[in-house]
Amino acid sequence: MMLLITACLLIVVSAGRGGIDYAPLRLSDFQKLLRSGLDRELNAIVAESQDSEQPDQRDIHNKRRSNMRRRTVDQERSNEYQDSSSSGTSDLAEQMWDNLLQHAWNTAQTIKRDKRKGLSVTPYPEEVHEFPFLVCMRGRRYHSNLEDDDGGVQDIMRLFDKQYEELLLVSSSYDETCLILTTPARKVHQVTESYQGSQTLVSIPLLDITKIQAGTIEEVSSEGWAVPFNENQIESNNMNETEAINQWERVIVVDFVPGLGGMKEESELLDVVNSMMSDVQDMGEVGWLRSMKKEDAEEYLVDESLIGVPGLSDMFSLTSFHDVDNKLNNNNARIRFWRNSLRNGIESEHACSEMFSTLFVKPRAGYYGYDIVLNPRDGPPSAEYESSASNPACVISLIAALSTHPHVLSVKANFPIYHGWTVAQKLDSV
Repeated sequence: MMLLITACLLIVVSAGRGGIDYAPLRLSDFQKLLRSGLDRELNAIVAESQDSEQPDQRDIHNKRRSNMRRRTVDQERSNEYQDSSSSGTSDLAEQMWDNLLQHAWNTAQTIKRDKRKGLSVTPYPEEVHEFPFLVCMRGRRYHSNLEDDDGGVQDIMRLFDKQYEELLLVSSSYDETCLILTTPARKVHQVTESYQGSQTLVSIPLLDITKIQAGTIEEVSSEGWAVPFNENQIESNNMNETEAINQWERVIVVDFVPGLGGMKEESELLDVVNSMMSDVQDMGEVGWLRSMKKEDAEEYLVDESLIGVPGLSDMFSLTSFHDVDNKLNNNNARIRFWRNSLRNGIESEHACSEMFSTLFVKPRAGYYGYDIVLNPRDGPPSAEYESSASNPACVISLIAALSTHPHVLSVKANFPIYHGWTVAQKLDSV
């Protein structure tokens, strides 16, 4: 029988107590550990919800509104909580955080992967795939022989039966050690149920939106990142076609979860990447079919391998909520932005086929990740614009899809210094 986690609560086990206590992980606690795309998304969702009551002040689509990349982390946190502490803003952000965390738990406890079907949903805990978790040891350590700097790391390694190369250290101090590791959800339950140490053990699944690095969606949505697909632009810039191709190459950087990278051969990495791209496209196809009316969907023959595969809009946290808060999800412009990006991107009828057919992969050093190089001018003429990487919805939905994959630790857009950087800087300064 599938284990259920009570409404988006974090498992916390304290010393000296029997069983498991459930206590909420405050958003502020998480944001002190990791800075990610979550901050921007919550800010935009909350701002839109406030502005919906004050239409004259609505401007969430202004790229520089929060100026996130120009502030230090400390300034950002200070301003955020100072602005929200005396209003309903923090309550709404915490509500969204709880909803997102619940979705992550549901995914971690039900997603499986096999070679025949790829990603799919299972009700059987023993079939669940390994998932990235944030695991923290909190509180002072009272055993003198464990006072070394990496004692907390060793404790977590022992509890989860991991080696150093299977962990990513996030935070280490005298009273807190936080790591990212991959493990099945049932292992997390087993460890937390049996833990009897002197500290507090905290474990949560890594949310998809936190894998998207800060500023990435703003980057790929900007005019400076968009890839021109019009022959007239080549002529007006006095460039030949080869020069235009080189000028507009774009890169998405993907890092693997701890324990997956470090392959010995490039062919091993490419096998993993091919399977991930297949998963992404399968989720997009299922999402497209589910968006249709029943009578329209009946015209299509569904491949047996897609049975049980989740749709992308159901897998991605910000588009997965249907009944949690009807007003928020239907009227919030940022939620609509994500829904429309998926609907006009990988979950559309064209399925971003041109983007997938022309992209190529470059392994990163040590095979701990890879670059996805997007360049739609390598493919057919501009008639294929809508299904190519020139369509921002295709790129945004690709990033969203990759963030949902249990193999992925982080995703970001990378502007090669030698490709179009001056153009982007000029556009950003306007």
